[in-house]
Amino acid sequence: MPLLTLLAALAPAIAGAEPQIAGEWDTSIGRIRVEAAGELFTGKLVASSGLCRFEEGSEVLKGTLLDDSFAGKLRICLRGKSCKAKEEWASAVFLTSPATLSGAIHVEARGCVAPVGKKGGLALKRASGPPPVAGAPKPPPTGGTDKKGARAKAREILRDGAAYLNEGNFEAARRRFLEAIELDGGIPEAFNGVGVTWRMRNDLNRALEWYKKALLVDPDFGDAYYNMACVYALQGAKEMALRYLQIAALNGYASGEGIDADPDLESLRADPAYHALVRAKM
Repeated sequence: MPLLTLLAALAPAIAGAEPQIAGEWDTSIGRIRVEAAGELFTGKLVASSGLCRFEEGSEVLKGTLLDDSFAGKLRICLRGKSCKAKEEWASAVFLTSPATLSGAIHVEARGCVAPVGKKGGLALKRASGPPPVAGAPKPPPTGGTDKKGARAKAREILRDGAAYLNEGNFEAARRRFLEAIELDGGIPEAFNGVGVTWRMRNDLNRALEWYKKALLVDPDFGDAYYNMACVYALQGAKEMALRYLQIAALNGYASGEGIDADPDLESLRADPAYHALVRAKM
C-alpha cells in the first residue's frame, strides 16, 4: 500500500480525534456489538464464527477508554494438550482507530493458548456487510511474485536503515525506512524504525505516532507496546504507560530486569502497579 494512502487511512486516529468504538466489530470469534454505559464499554457476541463455543448474545468484551487506548478483558476460548481451562477473560489492550482495534491479550492459564497471534496480537475490524460465514474459505492472496519482490526489496532497504540507525545517522535511517514503507506498507519494523529516529531526536509526539502505526499494521509486533510505554512514561502519562508496559511485559516483550534498568521508565518507579509488574517478571 502506498505510504500516502496508508497515512490517510490512519490519520483520524493519529491526529487525536476522539475514538468511537461503539458499534459492530468482526473478530476471530465472530461479530461483536460494543455499547457504552457511562465510562464502561461492553461487547456482546451477535454472530459466532464457530471458533469458540460462546452463545450469541453473551458478553465477550468489557473495558474502558483512555485517550485512544482501550483496556479491559476479552473472553476467549483456550486449547492445548495440558490446558485444563476451556476459556478465560484475558487481559487486553487495544489501540483504537475508526476502522481497527489493534492490540494484544494475555492468557493467564498455564499450558493454554488462545486463537490469536503468537505473541497475543489481535485485531478487531469495523464491521461492514453481513457477518462472515463460519467455515467459509478465505480469499486467495493477491499480488503474487510482484508483492514478494517488493517485500524482499523493502527488507533490504530496512537493513540499510537499521545500519544508519546504529551509526547514529537518524535522518538517513528515516529516509530508508520511509522508502521501505513506500515499497511495502505491511512491515511494522519500518514504521517502528521511523519512530525510533524521532525518539532519538527527542520528538516524542512524532515517535508515538509512528509506534502506533507499527501496531496498527501488525498487532503482534511487540516492540511497539514497549516503545509506546516508554514514550508515555517520558510524557508523564503514567496510566497509559502502565497499560502498554503491562501487555509488553506479560507477553514477553520485556524482562523485569530490562524494565527496571530503563531510564525512560523512571517516572513510573514510585507506582505500586509498576513494582507489582516488575516483581512478576523477575
